[in-house]
This record gives sequence, C-alpha cells and structure tokens, in this order.
Amino acid sequence: MPKNYAVIDIGTLKVKFLIASLSTAGGFKQVYFSNELTCFGVGLDENQGNIQEKYLKETIKELLRCKQILKDYQVSRLRVVSTHALRRAKNRQEILETIIKETGFEAENISQEEEANLFFKGVISGFDNDKDYAIVDMGGGSVQILVGNRRELKKAHLMQTGAQYLHDNFTSNPHSLESFTREEDLEKMRGYILEQLLPLKGIGDLPLVYGSSNIIDMMKFIGIPLEENPGSQTHPYRTYARHLEQFMKEMLPLNYRQREEKFPFQRGYMWGIDKAFLNIVTMAEYFPSSYIIPSNANLAWGLIYTLAE
Repeated sequence: MPKNYAVIDIGTLKVKFLIASLSTAGGFKQVYFSNELTCFGVGLDENQGNIQEKYLKETIKELLRCKQILKDYQVSRLRVVSTHALRRAKNRQEILETIIKETGFEAENISQEEEANLFFKGVISGFDNDKDYAIVDMGGGSVQILVGNRRELKKAHLMQTGAQYLHDNFTSNPHSLESFTREEDLEKMRGYILEQLLPLKGIGDLPLVYGSSNIIDMMKFIGIPLEENPGSQTHPYRTYARHLEQFMKEMLPLNYRQREEKFPFQRGYMWGIDKAFLNIVTMAEYFPSSYIIPSNANLAWGLIYTLAE
C-alpha cells in the first residue's frame, strides 16, 4: 500500500496543504489538498519589512486547521516550509518561534535555490518527453523562471514581480474594495517586468509552463479557452497569451469588489489575477513562446517526491 506524505507551504498569499502518495512506478496521487488565503506576506514593505500581526494570526489559524486534518490520515513524513515572504521578513526568527509555539510545527525557511529545484522537479516530472521548457513558478511575492528538461535544470532566474508585490507597489489604495487597476498602472508594471527579464534575452521559443496551485481550475472557471496538450497527462491543456490579454482587458473597468462578485472563484484571487497574467503575457512576448501550458503542479509536489526518496 502506498505511503502518504504531507507538505504545508506557507506562501506570501496562501497556505498550501498537500497530502499525496506515490506508486512504485512514481505515479502521483493527490489524497488531500487545500489552498487557503491568509495574506501572510501582504503589506511587507509598508510595515517596514515585518510580517503583520493580523496576517500571522490568520496563518496560524490555518496551520492549526491543517494540524487537525493530519489526524485523519496516516502520514509517513511531513515537511512545513515557507519561502519568499519569510526570506524577506526582518522579523523572520520571531515568526518561526511563534509558529512553533502556537502550532508545534517547525517551519523551514527554504532557500531560493532549493525552492527552484523543488518546483522544477514537481513540474518537469509530468512531461513525457525530453524537450526544454520555460517553467514559471508564479508566487505572490516572487516569480521564478526555470529553464530545462527532464534531465537537467539549465537556468534559474528570480524576479520580484509576484502578483501581490505588483499590486502593493504599482496601484493606488491597494487595500480598498473600491479601487481599480488602471491602464497606466499595468504599463508601469509591464516595463518593470521587462527590466527583470533582461538576463533571459534570447532563450528561444520554448513552451511556457504557468505553474500555480489551481491555475487550471481558475482558467476553466473564468472561461479561458483551453485545448489539448499532447505529451503530458499531468499537464493536459494549453492556451495562448492573447486569451489572457483579453481577460485582462475585461477586468480593467471593474473595481476589486466588482471583480470578486463577477468571478467568485476564491476569496481575494481576482485582486491580483491581472498582475499574474501580465507576467505571463510579457514573458510569452519577450522570449517568445508560442503557447502556454497551465499547470496545477507546485512546490509541494517537488517536496512530496523528495520526502518519498
């Protein structure tokens, strides 16, 4: 009988909780998954680089819920990690001590290099060929672009262009439900993303893999056209930059309250979706990439493979 492994990933915006098993042939089976918005790293810059108390409380509340869920499953190994927001936080040690005191979880603040390798491993294992891909780990604070194939990770490039970072730093009154993202805001963001992409000039026309925990479900929910992607059962769809750009245009006249009402996919998701899509569209034009492969694979998938080894 396959063993169950568990990962809790404390991200800038959400706590991702995955329980999964691996078959002897390496097949991945999701047993339980949740992806809860806690805003852990929101407003980091406006709070002098410190995690805010109210968001830490929300995160601890979710960690305690995860702890209760774990009691219902036989888990062989567990790993609790945090990434970009905690790496940036000036009160990092205090946060780690509070988490262990309140939850009993010894959270690891993993390095950028380990995060890149784990995410790449989780995504690339789902392809049936040895071609190169440009794999994008879309986070709330940072974005990692990983170029390589099933044999090797050739290049890793980190950008501070995550959806929450762009929202906090390039829009006016970012915490108000009645605020908008303006066309001029998006253009400033686009210029900033292009500056961050300069070291990747000339990587060629590679398929662009858009990795985020529930991106396929979200694209289906908002009506992004998807077509079959041959060569991968794990990543079964592809789409095109023009479809993401069209959705961004449809969102532009709506304030954040109206976005949530029109597309009630997950609380808070629509506040930053245009910034996430802007990253992908800008990359697709810059490399260029002929098509985009949405993938629900994430850092936790790579951690599951590591726990099972």
